[in-house]
Amino acid sequence: MSGDTKNTSAVRWAAFASIGAGVIHGTAVGLHADHAALSRVFLLLTIAQVGWGVIALVSTHRMVAVSGLAINAVAVIGWVLTRTVGISFIDGLQVVEKPQTADTICAVLGAAAVLAVVWSLVSAGKSVSSLATMNAAYITVGATLFAMFAVTGHAHSHVTIDDSTVNGGLTVDAKGVIISPTDSSSAPTTTVAGSTKSASAAVVVTTTTVKKTKSTVAPTTTVHAHIQTSDQLLAAASGWPRSWDPARGEDFSGINGATADQKARAVALLANNARDLAKYANVSAATAAGYISIGDASTGFEHMMNYSLLNDGRVLDTNAPESLVYQVNGTSRTLVSAMYIANPGTAINDSTLVNYAGGLMQWHVHSNLCWTYPNGIPKVVGVTDANGNCPAGSFHQPAGAPMVHVWIGSNPCGPFAALEGNGAGVADLPDNQRVDKCNAQH
Repeated sequence: MSGDTKNTSAVRWAAFASIGAGVIHGTAVGLHADHAALSRVFLLLTIAQVGWGVIALVSTHRMVAVSGLAINAVAVIGWVLTRTVGISFIDGLQVVEKPQTADTICAVLGAAAVLAVVWSLVSAGKSVSSLATMNAAYITVGATLFAMFAVTGHAHSHVTIDDSTVNGGLTVDAKGVIISPTDSSSAPTTTVAGSTKSASAAVVVTTTTVKKTKSTVAPTTTVHAHIQTSDQLLAAASGWPRSWDPARGEDFSGINGATADQKARAVALLANNARDLAKYANVSAATAAGYISIGDASTGFEHMMNYSLLNDGRVLDTNAPESLVYQVNGTSRTLVSAMYIANPGTAINDSTLVNYAGGLMQWHVHSNLCWTYPNGIPKVVGVTDANGNCPAGSFHQPAGAPMVHVWIGSNPCGPFAALEGNGAGVADLPDNQRVDKCNAQH
């Protein structure tokens, strides 16, 4: 008939491959039961691919073939997106995942179905041995069974979203400073407004590049296990963090997980930080202003603390950063960042901290540091061991306050990146889900 495909054998091959891919998707339905939307997507793919395959085995009409091409092409494209950029509008697929055996075989079968349909539509009809058709069926059955065996006993897990926060009574003033309820110097609370593009133009300072540093001991504990806010997840899925160059500025275009107001507030913070930190370019100026080294220069970065500011009820005040971070190169020191520290006792999931810049910013704590107090001056001498103990003669202070870096130097991990290694501190989720480190999955 004029409406039939030119190569009916190729249609049958496509049917075998589509049914195999659909069966694998059916296995995935149960594995993703904790994500209702994602489970339904896999169920629809199962019905569509298996159903089309069955129909294609008994029908040679061109429209049937074309519909199978569309169904399997959508499945393959979806797989490519989840392995490259993520799909932000489907819960459970926002964050990029590495290809695994079962899903890769499923994608290959879907692609094979697409190619076979195309072949059936464009190639001249010719006789194909029944042995070749049977071999195609055997190969499909074998690949499908192998994929199903690959997921046996595998409990597939996606990032668990946790948007729970606590209200500590903090507010944000007109200058973008976070004010605690006990601070009497707070200005009236307003919404930070302004163009993200115009603000970013002011962020032009030193272009020192901060390289990733390796650490011999990495923190292994977390405040909460395996959680990520929906804003952080959306930001990561859209390509955050991305390399920060102060000469270029940052308008956060194309990054999800933050409102226009949150992006404007973040850009204003970067501009104010660059402007107000310039006076501390020389370590002597910082020392004169009351900043004292914590003794970590051997790590490649030296933190200088102003302890009088730790309980002032103000954080992200660029005129009064709690800590200054200098990159160490021999005897020289280059100011690259400020580290802003909330008042002790502030929860890391305080709603004001979490919502300050949405998914663009992630707070962390240092709950695994070991200190000594020579001449009454606090110094870091290391981190706790696997049992949570400090070296003899040093002390452990587990109750760390939330903090965040804001960089004036270039940083491949973004403008609000934590230091790598021990300097990264401990966030509210595993390291591979952090958007303030270079190793974040995005």
